[in-house]
Amino acid sequence: MIDNVFDFEKELHLMNEDELRSLLRMLYLIAEREISVQSAEEHSDQFATKIQSIFNTLDENRNRENAEKQALMAQKPREIHIAIGESPLGSIKVAMGKVPGRSERRFFSMNDYYAIGPLGDLTNKADLHRRHLWLLEKLYLSEHGSYAVQGMDKLLQLNNMLSSIDEDTRITIWYANNAHERTGLLYAMHLLRNRLGPIYLIETSALYQELFNPSEVQHDVLRTGEIFSEKLLAMWQHCVNAEPLSLEKRKHMEQEWGNLAVQPGLLRLMKDGEIQSVPEDAIDEYIMQKAREVTLTRQPGEFIKAARVVGEVLGHLEQAVGDAFIEYRIRQLILQGRLEMEGKPHAMRFYSVRLPQ
Repeated sequence: MIDNVFDFEKELHLMNEDELRSLLRMLYLIAEREISVQSAEEHSDQFATKIQSIFNTLDENRNRENAEKQALMAQKPREIHIAIGESPLGSIKVAMGKVPGRSERRFFSMNDYYAIGPLGDLTNKADLHRRHLWLLEKLYLSEHGSYAVQGMDKLLQLNNMLSSIDEDTRITIWYANNAHERTGLLYAMHLLRNRLGPIYLIETSALYQELFNPSEVQHDVLRTGEIFSEKLLAMWQHCVNAEPLSLEKRKHMEQEWGNLAVQPGLLRLMKDGEIQSVPEDAIDEYIMQKAREVTLTRQPGEFIKAARVVGEVLGHLEQAVGDAFIEYRIRQLILQGRLEMEGKPHAMRFYSVRLPQ
């Protein structure tokens, strides 16, 4: 039951776009009906009561949907597709929806910010809690507070789910060769280290170059989420008969995770095809460079929306660090006096920055 605004905020973070549209559509239809059949005096109280009842049952609807999903999951799947993040998972679902055998197929997202924050042994609750608290502190002021809502339980459930997949189930992991998805892949291999059955990989960034980039037009794909579902389907068709990962390759990736997990850096970037663990301020100079470039297009002393600076960095930095982390570093640059601020930093759209005058 949703008893207060905090419960409602949590429920909003859990809703996807279709659920939010459905909620708004329902509110509009109720408002239209109430206004047409009641006087203004009657309308006010009854309309408020009806709206409140809708909000109060949001979690009940979700609980029912979760129960239906759990019943479906009780059926043994023939194959499981794993993506590093919710955005690529949605596109993969659409792509694979056109392939026969849909009812025997399951999809899972490793929904974390693997390019940032401390790692450690994330199968250990203390290490996972340390990572969760770091990300909660740094990202909660951004528009990505959903990480906080996700909570520890869901992260622990991910660990248990991956390590308990049936040996007869085909596992396919989709990833692009950026620090976020590559680190997530290595963590998945760590969780699957005791598995005897085969594991298949689809490396989307390299495969995109191979299948879709003519020699005269080059388009680099940084993230799996950037790829249209039609192309993802073509990638799967290209790889469906490929060999699974060799035991030697799996052991190498497990060791790679072990080495990366103990590195002290709080930011992970790709360099020469390898993940490098670096200090969290490693991209600060790049952020300042983009702030200076945008400043040159404005009037002297004019403030620039923080979201604009984040967009410039996100659009040109060839790394998958995420907009939430970039915005966090902008707030740190403000605290250091390297940028000045106007507005309130509740989220990047609510405040502006400029170079010190």
